[in-house]
Amino acid sequence: MLLGLRFPLQNPMKRGSAEPESVHQMATKFRMRRPPKHTDPNAPIKARKLSDQHIEALREFDTLGTYPDSVVPGLRIRVGVHRSTWLFFRRRRIKGERSTTFRALGTWPLMDVEKARREALIIAGKVAGGNIEPSRRDATKFETAFAAYLEHLKAQAAKRGKPPRWHDNVKKLGETIIQPKFGKWTLIELANSPDVVADWHVDVTKTNGPVSANHCACVVRAAYKRAGRRDISLPARLPTSAVEFNAEMPSQKALDFKKFPAWLKAWRKIDSATRQAYHLTELLTGTRPGELARLRWADVKHNERNLVIGKAKAGHDITIPITEEIAAALQMARDDAQQLGLAIGPGGLVFPGCSQISAREALPARGNMLRHTYRTVAADLGIDDLLIHFLMGHTPRGISRKYVAILILANGPAMRAAQERISARTLKELGLTFKTLRQEIAAGLAQSLEGGQGREVKNARALARAVRASARARRGRPSRPHSAETKAKISASMKKASRGQTSQKSNACRTSPIIRRDVARAATSNNDPEKRLPRGTT
Repeated sequence: MLLGLRFPLQNPMKRGSAEPESVHQMATKFRMRRPPKHTDPNAPIKARKLSDQHIEALREFDTLGTYPDSVVPGLRIRVGVHRSTWLFFRRRRIKGERSTTFRALGTWPLMDVEKARREALIIAGKVAGGNIEPSRRDATKFETAFAAYLEHLKAQAAKRGKPPRWHDNVKKLGETIIQPKFGKWTLIELANSPDVVADWHVDVTKTNGPVSANHCACVVRAAYKRAGRRDISLPARLPTSAVEFNAEMPSQKALDFKKFPAWLKAWRKIDSATRQAYHLTELLTGTRPGELARLRWADVKHNERNLVIGKAKAGHDITIPITEEIAAALQMARDDAQQLGLAIGPGGLVFPGCSQISAREALPARGNMLRHTYRTVAADLGIDDLLIHFLMGHTPRGISRKYVAILILANGPAMRAAQERISARTLKELGLTFKTLRQEIAAGLAQSLEGGQGREVKNARALARAVRASARARRGRPSRPHSAETKAKISASMKKASRGQTSQKSNACRTSPIIRRDVARAATSNNDPEKRLPRGTT
């Protein structure tokens, strides 16, 4: 038994005799063993199962930051100074392209944890299915969809061989009414704000009328639907789902039978035989104004005594029988073109320059009003509705388009007889016969020739004035006489120069001989040709 033996300690150190180096070494080892948590403020926070009590504690202890949820990946809450916001964040890769989905779901406590998780799961499902809504930066704006819709309308008009009338009207509506309101909106915002679109429709109705408001709403709907064909992320509901469209009644104004003589009196005052023939043909045939203005001589079948309106509104050609009265009106247009020296060919227009003339003529009835007048005359004669539909280019309801041509051929003699009755009744209401109609046409041609010669002289004079003005401008002369104030300024400057300012600087700044000549001419009487200076004098 070893008694009294003392074994040396590994770290012999007496109490109160520790060296400073040893204390520092022990403290350093302690720090290395137990490092503090979250020493880096930018270090990510570990996901945890969020609850309303946990968020309330974070708010009470002013623990600001973003805390992810461990239940729904991508869901997190950002605790700020003023509010706590639910966020959804997810990165993904689609065919090699990286993209990020970031959405603000709502604020706590208006949206609790359970509601936030449901919204996050909905967005996560859209991301997984590839049907995620684009961000505001990447989303299609209405101005882009509207421009694409305008290009579509222009292409459709070119495909049908018609002028882009509806394209021009839609463009004007967009520039004046639609674009100032919704140009910078995204299509998703429009679909999610049907109440705003409905209120806007009511305001447009008050300021621009019910028809313009309906057209604007239809344009918004059409542009949205066309963009939806390419973008499957757009909502299925339309922006105009809450719009209550205004009731529209189509205009059925027609020329009263008692006012036919007044129409003839106004028709005689038109100074162009081509325009006279255009309005007379429209009254006798009941065609649409734009379709008649696009009629070419190749469409006039003299041997078959038919008139073919190609690419009509209904989508098929319209065959109209030609009566003697209609043939006389067409011949009036040809004679006027010949006497004015215009080229006449198969591809030439029958009524050149008449595409928009209906809105500018001072006639009691023009344009579609003459078409309604034709329908009124046919109904008053008791002509069958089927024949009226065919004569006016309508497709009767309940009849397939492929049978229309067969029915027109079967009813050809009846259609020609009905057309002759309508033409005869129209001349009777005008107070004319076929003989007096020829006299009216001859008088119109003479008046058109005289007016055409006058317009030719007027245009030649205007061209000569423009040529003279251009020549004077090239020579440094004014294109028009000086005003009294300008004459006074030039005269004062010349008097000042003639008072003895003979220095080199003054001589360099004196007026040119051309200006002195103009001043001298202005000082003389313009009405007395003897007092005018010759053109070559200075």
